[in-house]
Amino acid sequence: MGNRIIELYSGFVTKFPVIVLVIMLLVSGFAIKMAGTIQTKKSDMKSMIPQNVEAISTLNSIENEFGSTNTVSFAVEIDPSYRGSDEVRDVRDPAVIRYMDQLSELALHTDNVIDVTSPASVLKSINGGRLPQSSREIQELANKNGLLERYFSNDYTLALVNIRTTDDVDLSSLERELEKILAEVPKPPGITASLGGSVMESQKMQTAIAPDMAKTSTYSLIGILIIVLVLFRSIKYGFTPMTTIIFGTLWTMGYVGLIGMGLSSQTSGVTSMIMGIGIDFGIQLVTRYRLELQKLSALREHHPYLGPKDAMAVTLNNVITPMLTTTLAALIGFQAMSLGRLTFLGDMGTMMSYGVAASMIAAITIVPAIILIIDTINIKNKLHKINLMEQLR
Repeated sequence: MGNRIIELYSGFVTKFPVIVLVIMLLVSGFAIKMAGTIQTKKSDMKSMIPQNVEAISTLNSIENEFGSTNTVSFAVEIDPSYRGSDEVRDVRDPAVIRYMDQLSELALHTDNVIDVTSPASVLKSINGGRLPQSSREIQELANKNGLLERYFSNDYTLALVNIRTTDDVDLSSLERELEKILAEVPKPPGITASLGGSVMESQKMQTAIAPDMAKTSTYSLIGILIIVLVLFRSIKYGFTPMTTIIFGTLWTMGYVGLIGMGLSSQTSGVTSMIMGIGIDFGIQLVTRYRLELQKLSALREHHPYLGPKDAMAVTLNNVITPMLTTTLAALIGFQAMSLGRLTFLGDMGTMMSYGVAASMIAAITIVPAIILIIDTINIKNKLHKINLMEQLR
């Protein structure tokens, strides 16, 4: 029964390669649209570990009772340009305190910011709501209250302005707003300020996903193409297997976008792994097809009407079962990754499963259709040339 289904399928593909190609291109067009909807997911410990883990449950309870634990920091640092100049040399300088107060006030009015604490806010709270006007006064207040030590480094070259945000904060929007504040507020001479904190680390990781995916995918494609060209020593048979991983990866990303799965920094390298595994399907089909073509040359003496379609039909009849077996084994292995407690491993295994399945489908649809169309055109051109030569005689 299974062999009969495979024979019917191979007969359809070899008889209607253009229809198969058009259908797959329509699917690819939809996949491109869906791939454009993929969202990047925040990469933090909470997203990597199951929610029923005690540490994560405790963190959720803390956030429910006391608010978000997401923090961003303005790092205000001493950075004098000239030795012996009158630039600021101590973050307890009144000019630096006023600068941090301005940063705090503006940050507090940013969307999704819950509260802001800084040396300026602590000094206000212990000094009747006003900022000290001299370095001596600031140092005296600092010596009396240990809270300020949390915001100053030991050598007083670095100070922090801590910003607490909501859990659902839009990191890209928050980064833009805070960078805008840093750019607009004038700094005292000899001072630099920058953004930091675990939330910003997650944002930087998110923004790096797309460029890193593009880079690794490009390098993978080039490397695989070189190997395949060397293996087949043919432009046609070198580029044809590449459609397996090109369309397989495209369909995978389209499906990921369709189901709203999203990408994280941990799963961004999956495309390269899909390419490395998926190319095997294309190589297997093309190698078997070329072998069947060689057999045809010996059979044409007694069967002159045999052609590429017959070679492809035999190829599909013989490779589909091994490909299905390989795909099934790979799916079992990748889905086993979901049995662990780390959620990102499960996501990676799921995406790899999609990729292997998509590459296998591409190998038995796109690849034979393209090969048959090209070889049929070549045969027609050869027959046309032969007819012209006979007419000229």
